[in-house]
Amino acid sequence: MASPALHTLLKLRRAAREESQAIVKRAEDERDAQAERLQALRDATVRGRSSIDPTDPFSLTSWHAFRMRQEVAERREVMKLKQRERDLDQKRAIHVARVRDELALQRLIEHQDAEEAAEARVREGRAMDEIASRINPAEDGPLKIASA
Repeated sequence: MASPALHTLLKLRRAAREESQAIVKRAEDERDAQAERLQALRDATVRGRSSIDPTDPFSLTSWHAFRMRQEVAERREVMKLKQRERDLDQKRAIHVARVRDELALQRLIEHQDAEEAAEARVREGRAMDEIASRINPAEDGPLKIASA
């Protein structure tokens, strides 16, 4: 079995991976919420357009003022969405690195365990050879163990 320190390190790496997975999930949720806010803003602009009277100058003026405010708000929301996407990409990269670290450590532990098992088989084989070398066949009887 690999050293206890490696198993402890693996537990820490697993916890770090789980934490980064939760962080990525939260970032995805925040990005999705931001996208929904942007879509709601765009929908409000479309609804506002349908409620104007094209023959009324006051209605047209109000519509243009509303549309300008909506455009500014939409640009701001688009910038926030892009920032959230960049943040999400960074958090995903960190998560991928943590997953790779955990997998590399798991492979190291498995490799060490396999080496230790092979060494144990060699030791067992040597012990069996030692036992076999102590046995002398008798000429006319069952096998007898030679006394050392």
